[in-house]
Amino acid sequence: MRRFSKSLLNRFSLGFLVFFASCSFQKEKTEKTEEVSSVSEEEEINQLLASGLQQLDNWTGYWKSQVPTFDVSGFQIGREITYEPLEWPEDNFIKQDHPLYRYLVPNPEGHGVVDIYSYKVVRPEEAQVSFNPDSEVIYFKSNGMRERLMFMGPSGGFEDAIWVSPDHLMVAGFFEEEGGITPKIWIIMPNDHKYLTFKHPLYTSNYPKNGYLTKKLQNIDFSNGAN
Repeated sequence: MRRFSKSLLNRFSLGFLVFFASCSFQKEKTEKTEEVSSVSEEEEINQLLASGLQQLDNWTGYWKSQVPTFDVSGFQIGREITYEPLEWPEDNFIKQDHPLYRYLVPNPEGHGVVDIYSYKVVRPEEAQVSFNPDSEVIYFKSNGMRERLMFMGPSGGFEDAIWVSPDHLMVAGFFEEEGGITPKIWIIMPNDHKYLTFKHPLYTSNYPKNGYLTKKLQNIDFSNGAN
């Protein structure tokens, strides 16, 4: 009886050690997988950023022309911010005869179009063109809903945008801080209701806030001195 109990105890101890080792291995494997996934996600975001900046060469070129020390490789990932979706039923009012129609940014998979200029550029029927101090990124979805993806007060502005994937919208612009005006990048993930910010070490006090818009929106007459 004692011999049986001792044998049973040995088997139990061996089984426990095997089980513990298995759990430890699985935990270590899970931690490594999560770490690899995190690294892979960051690499993917950096690839999307690089692709977007390459396609927005007019925007990066404009910044370079205004501030020669601007370096396109200087962007670094900042914060991830979640937001509450704000949407309501509304059809896209920017039709083919609208001067901003050519600047709509269609989703690659046909889920809708993005507009970043109609809120900014004020075009009264019988008045001079002017700029709204605030900016907005609007997503006219294919399901008939209008969603506000981002809103910016007078401290910043949205200058250009492009879909870098069907699920990632990259917006380029600027933000004014204590040190001056700095270029900014936002990568928005509308399906997840969050966006990533990218900061740049460059600060300047000589950047024309509406300069890029007046240069890009060539079919709109800004000769009245809109600023």
